Amino acid sequence: MSDLCLPDHLTPLLMQIEPLLAAADQYQLGEAVIVEWSDSAVVDIQAGGLSLSVAFNPSEPVAGYEVRDQWLAPYPTLSDMQQLVADTPNLIVCGLPTEQGCVDLWHHNGEARGVYCHHAGASEPQRAMLLSALALDFPLEDAVTLARAHARGYQASHVDGHGEMGWPTTRELFPRPLTANHPEVEMLGWVSKEVSVAPFMAVERSKLALYPVVDTAAWVEQLLALGVNTTQLRIKDPSEPSLPSQVADIIAAGERYQAQVFVNDYWQLAIEHQAYGVHLGQEDLETADLFAIQQAGLRLGLSTHGYYEILRAAEFSPSYIALGHIFPTTTKDMPSKPQGLNRLALYQKLIGEAFPTVAIGGIDLSRAEKVWRTGVTSVAVVRAITEATDPALAIEAFKRILVRPNMTESDNAQ
Repeated sequence: MSDLCLPDHLTPLLMQIEPLLAAADQYQLGEAVIVEWSDSAVVDIQAGGLSLSVAFNPSEPVAGYEVRDQWLAPYPTLSDMQQLVADTPNLIVCGLPTEQGCVDLWHHNGEARGVYCHHAGASEPQRAMLLSALALDFPLEDAVTLARAHARGYQASHVDGHGEMGWPTTRELFPRPLTANHPEVEMLGWVSKEVSVAPFMAVERSKLALYPVVDTAAWVEQLLALGVNTTQLRIKDPSEPSLPSQVADIIAAGERYQAQVFVNDYWQLAIEHQAYGVHLGQEDLETADLFAIQQAGLRLGLSTHGYYEILRAAEFSPSYIALGHIFPTTTKDMPSKPQGLNRLALYQKLIGEAFPTVAIGGIDLSRAEKVWRTGVTSVAVVRAITEATDPALAIEAFKRILVRPNMTESDNAQ
């Protein structure tokens, strides 16, 4: 159970918040949220075992998040606000006007991140979704992103004074993250750590259904011999002496079996040995040489853990987008929380057919069918195969589940 405690002056938001919480309950997006009232000047939220507070345009500093969302000309420049948010961890900027649209910003690990759109939408729905999403235990970046999408959707559906106030699901409503690949980033004056890069080569979708992730080249070889068409080598220890030779071995094996073999993290070795593809995390977008990876002709898979990261990954046109982690997993320490099937289904709807998708995290044979029903292109598995009594039988069991009625060999390119 989560708690959202509103001060009296924000009473009008209840008309916006209740339909959002009802929609979230319908989609089963989190624990039930109890809305209460207080004499406090700030909004108090308890969710996921944590407490936080939110104040809109406070006249003096507060302990929790400070949201600035009411603007009078002359407006601050985006570059100034980017620096201010980078220096102020508790500052959230919503709807900062620019020449052709608005920007929302928040602090992330010592820097500012932002999303941009040409039409801001309505202000009260924006506030309502921000608070609702935080109460539903969405991370701040997702709460801000969802708030803008809902504000735009609400305005579009209420042009005649009536409309639905459901959960935003279509890609067109969502703002675009500000990255080096955004076509208006220079005009806006936004400074990015990433580099601009052309779209990455496509994978063969027809080979993507089952995607085992294993930790040795020997496992890769065994899987390919058993008919697996896509797999990934993930060796956690970068000081492993055999790492270069194992990367070389899996690339050679992939060529022999005409399979899609990805290298996790070690993009330099992947380029050096001319791998089929490399899989990276979100943090790698700022440190890996994406231009070198793209120029080498490697495919790129990107991990994501929510709305903002999905939209950010899409800006770089990867070969596929991984969605996770779906269920609790012990194979990797995860800073994010399990997403669950309902959020996975919404993420898949957001992406649609724009990119192949890979669901990952805690997926075993008993969960595979429900995951597959969300519409994902592929299901990544680890222990369900590596710890199986008979890996060959486990692979065949997964293959029987991961089938689309209209799947053909022509379903290859993005």
